[in-house]
Amino acid sequence: MRSKRRVVFLATIGALGAVWSYSRRAIRRWEDLELADVEKPGRVISVGDVNIHYVEAGKGPVLLLIHGLGGSTFGFRHLIPFLNPRFRVIALDLKGFGYSDRPLDGDYSLLAQAHLIRDFLDALKIKSAAVLGHSLGGAVAMRLAVAFPERVERLILVSSASDTETRRGVRGARLLRPFLPVVAAFTLQNRWFREKSLRSGCYDPAYVTPDVMEGYLKPSRVRGHLRSLGNLMVDRRHDPPLDTSVIRQPTLIIWGEADRWLPPTRGQSIHEAIPGSRFVTIERAGHLVLEEQPEESARAISDFLRS
Repeated sequence: MRSKRRVVFLATIGALGAVWSYSRRAIRRWEDLELADVEKPGRVISVGDVNIHYVEAGKGPVLLLIHGLGGSTFGFRHLIPFLNPRFRVIALDLKGFGYSDRPLDGDYSLLAQAHLIRDFLDALKIKSAAVLGHSLGGAVAMRLAVAFPERVERLILVSSASDTETRRGVRGARLLRPFLPVVAAFTLQNRWFREKSLRSGCYDPAYVTPDVMEGYLKPSRVRGHLRSLGNLMVDRRHDPPLDTSVIRQPTLIIWGEADRWLPPTRGQSIHEAIPGSRFVTIERAGHLVLEEQPEESARAISDFLRS
C-alpha cells in the first residue's frame, strides 16, 4: 500500500512539474516581442522612470481616455475620429499595458496608476481634463477624480468596473499568483480562448475579425506582460476602499445594453452611488460599446461635454 501511494505521489509531482515546465515555455514562446522593437501607433513620453505610450488627435478642450484590463489605445481607434473635430483627444496605455513600460518592481495598484496619470498630465502641461475610463479604466478614472479632483473637470465611465469588482479576490491574489503562468498558458495566451472571450464581450460576435484579434493580442506578446498582470492582481491590495459619493465632478455613465461581462444593472448601481450622475444605455452594443457603436457613443460624450 505504501509503495502504491509513493508511486501515485511521484506521478502527481511529475505531472505538475511537466505542466509547470510547459507553461513556462509557453510564456517564452508567446511573449516574443521586445517593447523597444515594436512599431507603435503613437508617441512615447517619459513620466518619472516610466515610458508611457499615447495617441493624440484634434484640438480644443482635453479629453483623456483610459482603457480597461487587457486593453490599450487600440480600443479607442474608432471613437477618436468622431471626437477629435471638437476635442483634443488623448488616449494612453496604462503602465504594464499596451506599449507602455512594464517595470519589474513597479506598483500596479489602481491608485498608483491614478498618480501616474496625474504625472502624465503634468508632463504634457495639462492642468485639467475631462476623463473617460472604460471597464477597469473607469475604476482608475474614479480614483483619479477622488484623489486629484482639481485635475478632472468631468468624468465619463463606460461599462466601468466598480470598487466591488476591483477588490474582489484581492485576499487570495498572492496565493493564486504563482499559478498564473499555468492558467495563462491555456487561457490568456491561447488564441482560441481569447477569441471566444472577446466575442462574448460584443453584441455581434462577427465584430471580432482577424484584425481586431491581432490588435488585442499583439500587446500581450510584449515581454513582461503576464508579469504585469500578476503584479496588478497582487498590488490591488494597496488600494483603499473608494467612496464614490464624494465624487463631485459632473459624471456621465455609458453602458452597452447587451453587456454580458458587466450587466447594465452594475452601471445603474454606480449611477445611484455618484450624486447627480447621468446614466445612458446604447443599443446593439456589449462591453465593447465604444468600438461597436462609436458614433452613438461619441454623440453622447459630445453632448455631455458641451452641455
